[in-house]
Amino acid sequence: MTLKHLRLGFISLLAMVLTACGTVTEYRYGQISHPKRTEVERVPFNPNDIGGHTGISHLVGRAYLRDNRSFQERVGGFIDVVLNPVSKASTQWFTEVCRHGKVLKGQPDALYQQALIQTKTNNYGQFAFPNVPSGEYYLSTRIYWLDEAPRSGPIEYGGLLAKKINLQPGAQTIDLSQIDKCPGYYH
Repeated sequence: MTLKHLRLGFISLLAMVLTACGTVTEYRYGQISHPKRTEVERVPFNPNDIGGHTGISHLVGRAYLRDNRSFQERVGGFIDVVLNPVSKASTQWFTEVCRHGKVLKGQPDALYQQALIQTKTNNYGQFAFPNVPSGEYYLSTRIYWLDEAPRSGPIEYGGLLAKKINLQPGAQTIDLSQIDKCPGYYH
């Protein structure tokens, strides 16, 4: 065998390896697609659906996630946290969007948006809702972070967190973490 034949053999082998790598990469990452989310007609908001609130509550808590890949805690620093009074419209949001990963059609009613109570977390993920009417609410937030994955680049982790709570008069501490993840909007 001559040097020329060895070079041709090596080049052929290298071409096959590179082709195989390209095919695997193309197949592996080319197949990732997210199906279109099912749209659901939004129920109209009626302010009378919100139950009567008696008393004043003070809610404090933290928004955080445990990152099992790096064994760190990811805090939701400077993010919005929302208290959404329980009504037919908010229950539809919680059931269809949070639990089933669907999308509600159209924009929410202006009165619905006025019923929401919002605050921001500090850099430690802590939030506070002082002096809010007692009663049932959906507590929600979104926490995301980017991480590098081998051979694919940045990947977004985290998502929408929400749960139903019942605020009693006085002070309460309630956190949002990965146990409150919305399956259709969490990675």
